[in-house]
Amino acid sequence: MGNNLLNREPFSNYRKLIIFGIVIHLIAAIFSAGYYHVDEHFQILEFTSIKLGIAQDEDLPWEYQAHLRPAIQPAFAYILIKTMNFMTLDNPFFHATLLRLISALLSLYCVYLLIISLNPEIRSDFLKKWFIFLSLFIWFLPYLHVRFSSENWSGIFFWIGFALLNMKNKEGQNPDNTYMKTLFVGLILGFSFILRFQIGLLIGGVVLWLVFIKKEKWSTLSILSSGVVLFILVGILIDYWYYGEWTFTAWNYFRVNLLEGKTSDFGLEPWWFYIEEIVIKGVPPYSIIIIISVIFVWFKYPKHAVTWIMIPYVAVHSFIGHKELRFIFPLVNILPFIIVLSLQIIREDQKFFKLKNLMKSSKKPVLLLFMIMNSILLFAICVKPADMHIYLYQYVYNTYDPEKTEIISVGRGPYSRAVPVNFYKKKEFQIKTFNDEQEIHEYILKTDKTILYATQKPELNPNMKTFNCTKVYQNLPPGVKYYNINNWVERTPFWTLYECRGGNK
Repeated sequence: MGNNLLNREPFSNYRKLIIFGIVIHLIAAIFSAGYYHVDEHFQILEFTSIKLGIAQDEDLPWEYQAHLRPAIQPAFAYILIKTMNFMTLDNPFFHATLLRLISALLSLYCVYLLIISLNPEIRSDFLKKWFIFLSLFIWFLPYLHVRFSSENWSGIFFWIGFALLNMKNKEGQNPDNTYMKTLFVGLILGFSFILRFQIGLLIGGVVLWLVFIKKEKWSTLSILSSGVVLFILVGILIDYWYYGEWTFTAWNYFRVNLLEGKTSDFGLEPWWFYIEEIVIKGVPPYSIIIIISVIFVWFKYPKHAVTWIMIPYVAVHSFIGHKELRFIFPLVNILPFIIVLSLQIIREDQKFFKLKNLMKSSKKPVLLLFMIMNSILLFAICVKPADMHIYLYQYVYNTYDPEKTEIISVGRGPYSRAVPVNFYKKKEFQIKTFNDEQEIHEYILKTDKTILYATQKPELNPNMKTFNCTKVYQNLPPGVKYYNINNWVERTPFWTLYECRGGNK
């Protein structure tokens, strides 16, 4: 099947490029452990933990009690983990890696469909190749593609639905097949909505484009809408299974965050926040090119489906006071097409002949600089963990018997994040926090267990040294200790684990 995919136009001429792109995504899935934002973990995996019996109600974020979060991703993770446990593959780090691998494969399939769907609009072989290259290798895409987050999964399924909708039906196709295809697209769009409710803005843009630009038949729109509504009902059933009562999480989310203004508690940002964030975090000058390309395509193609889809989504998110860069991540999969389309406009429109000549004369150094910068960033972001705590959790999980070991710290320890981390911790592990190291000293004197003392201080208290505490782990990136210029490692608050023996041992 994979060979058949690569034989299809426009992929047949770029097999090696595509295979390398797949490898890059698999590398990112394996090594990019952890999360970009806390919601990726605490609103999904920790939500799963309560169904797995390793967390309590009070351990979860406030959104759990308010029934604000859709249960579809926790339900998927629960089924996958229970299946793996049945097969005696009961390691949570393996489970998380598997979820990232599934995310990567779904993202690659989304990219494949988008290229198939939009490739006819690209008229140059040179730009067709760059469309594929950018879809696979823009430095931040593989990292975002492997995230088991609502932003990534909702974006994946929305753009899959869009790509299928955008593909032309084969001539002479049975009308019944057309209706079934439209219903299927509606189901996929509905699935994207129950993954992340803000996707309703993208779906609304599609519907408006179908009504006012495509002049679609009302019968087709009705079938499409039926598919969306049907999967929303499926989402309500899944929420009932998860929360144990009938609830409509989409309404709860809208009511609490927007009508009651809960989002304002997390900070307010100006309307230009997204522009500023993209420019800084997208790495200039190429991040500036992305922004210009988007605006350029909107103005040059005001009737294009992508324009109708993106503008309502960006406008509403710019209007809402609380903003985070991740809120616009569902749009990232369409960026390669927009960049290539803007280049095509410049190449073909005589109004831009001066800009075209400038680009032609500076093409080699610009592309060389881009390839160097992109390669460095791509390598760095794909091989490092998304969260440095993950390897610490993995070390403890794989090394120590929870019946014979306790983890202690002064104040908040490494397992106390936004809320307690249970997913990566054996349920039997006891974690204790103390006010100061003197209390820890007194406690160790009384216990016969092995103590794992977690601290961010570079040096042990002299009293602690009397217990023969041995440094066993520090969550530094691999190899960093060899670049300890001017002893910066000792001055940086990385988590360090010391194995200490109690007074009765």
